Amino acid sequence: MTIRRLILAASMMLALATAPVANAAPATGGSSATILGALRIEKTSDLNFGQLAVPGQPGVVRIRADNSRVCSNGLVCMGSASAAAFTLHGRPNERVEISLDKSTVNLTNTAGNRISASLSQSHSHIRLNGGEAMFQIFGTLQVRANQAPGAYRGSFSVLVQYD
Repeated sequence: MTIRRLILAASMMLALATAPVANAAPATGGSSATILGALRIEKTSDLNFGQLAVPGQPGVVRIRADNSRVCSNGLVCMGSASAAAFTLHGRPNERVEISLDKSTVNLTNTAGNRISASLSQSHSHIRLNGGEAMFQIFGTLQVRANQAPGAYRGSFSVLVQYD
């Protein structure tokens, strides 16, 4: 019986040693790319602090994202006011980064007098639900006591890119 076990064990080892080795099957990897269409930005309104009657002391005008306006220190605010509004158009459901070229804008009248406004934005990132999204730029205008009259204008740039 011991010899029989040895013969059986030897034949099993021989069978294992002579069994064909399985070759690994090749695997194939894929590659892809998605080219996004152009991201387009459209201005729908400018940042407008409205008309201001300035008393002999400095004051502040705040425009909020919802177009509401708050005037302080005796400033008399008249006329319409609005936050700047922009609409983005691009690939649906993509996320977009929004930034301003500067955080302060200087407004100047034709005589060269200046007023400074600090800028804020409603979103730093936004998703293009349905391929479109809206955001606002609003701010705070610092008016000096006895600010020279005139129509003051300034500009800023909004930078957008796919995130």
